[in-house]
Amino acid sequence: METSGRRPPAYLVIADELRARIERGDLTAGDKLPAERELVEEFHVARMTVRHALDILQLEGLIDRRRGRTGGTFVRSVPPVVELTRIEGFMPQLRERDIMVTSEVLEASLVPAPGTVAQALGIERDEPAFQLLRLRTVDNTPLLLENSWFPAALVPGLLDEDLTGSVYELLRRNWDLAPVRKSETITPGIASGWEQNILRISRNLPLLRINRTAETARGVVVEYSEDALRSDVAQIQVITDSTGS
Repeated sequence: METSGRRPPAYLVIADELRARIERGDLTAGDKLPAERELVEEFHVARMTVRHALDILQLEGLIDRRRGRTGGTFVRSVPPVVELTRIEGFMPQLRERDIMVTSEVLEASLVPAPGTVAQALGIERDEPAFQLLRLRTVDNTPLLLENSWFPAALVPGLLDEDLTGSVYELLRRNWDLAPVRKSETITPGIASGWEQNILRISRNLPLLRINRTAETARGVVVEYSEDALRSDVAQIQVITDSTGS
């Protein structure tokens, strides 16, 4: 079998070399990679070539780029695996593993339900709904933008509660509306400019967009959410169990 003998592009060579250093243990979790200008000098390439190589490693979840005075490019630890099929969601699963998780409320307001939201919640268009936008952060790294809506008529006073914790627990405790079933659709996506800023990512890093509806045992839909998950910070696992079938 003949081969072309063509050399691979320089950015692939650089990505392969840096990946090999991580796999050998020359660079371990938390280590800072050489600055871009140092890599330019080491590999004798343009800065855009180095950035292309780093984009590949970031897509693979091997590195994390941080901005600011203490920023740079760092080797990531192995991303945690979270089960999509568990009703409580991602955050409690991460806390169970002693991973530091924080939640910031970016917006909480009463709004007329847009058409898509109203249809998902089973209410009339423009009927009042509570919109809750939260940023979930893991070990000081933004992980998830969670944009949720709740029928206002079902959960009066929701905005008066502490919304940094589990809303599902609030639904159970305050209104006897514990979600027991959810449906989620996952699609890949590209971050908008606003999402790039909030999640501290480049446009080259794909997102996982998760649309979710949650309902009670009586079939009452209590939440519709459109989430944006960084693909390099957590891995999603789906478990199918045929026990009892």
